[in-house]
Amino acid sequence: MEKLGRSGFTLIEIAVVMAIIGMLMLLVVPRLPSSDGENLKISARTLASTLRYLQERAATSRTPYYLLIKPGTEFIKIVEIGGDGSALEPSDPLMQKSSIREGIVIADVRIPRLGRVNDGELRVDISVAGIRDFVTIHLRSNSGQFQTVMVFPSGGKVKIYDGYLEEPL
Repeated sequence: MEKLGRSGFTLIEIAVVMAIIGMLMLLVVPRLPSSDGENLKISARTLASTLRYLQERAATSRTPYYLLIKPGTEFIKIVEIGGDGSALEPSDPLMQKSSIREGIVIADVRIPRLGRVNDGELRVDISVAGIRDFVTIHLRSNSGQFQTVMVFPSGGKVKIYDGYLEEPL
């Protein structure tokens, strides 16, 4: 009688290999470049979260802020207003980071009393009562996709929409 040779892998060997592959994926996947569409959505979500946080922070700390926005670029900066009215760097490190990812630009900003602002510099005030005006910020990716971030006055509500919208749904 001849002994049959057993070939193949044991369950433990397969589990070890799967664990190693899983660890490698955890290291590699975050370093892969992300697409324009993904960067656009992340930028819109980050900007919306930042605007909500900024309004809550202004109300709880009784400190006014303003956003300095340069449409046509990726420049957006939060400025804290000091007791004497001077412009200060925010003390909160979360407010010092840019909420717009590389390759994403602020296409334009719409405020009813100013209309559409496509270039230059725009200041959006955030008092302890929140944002005074209805603000629409359009973000554009290099591939021409849009995300719309709408900030509603006196409630802290911020919504994100796919595409280029001028009026809330």
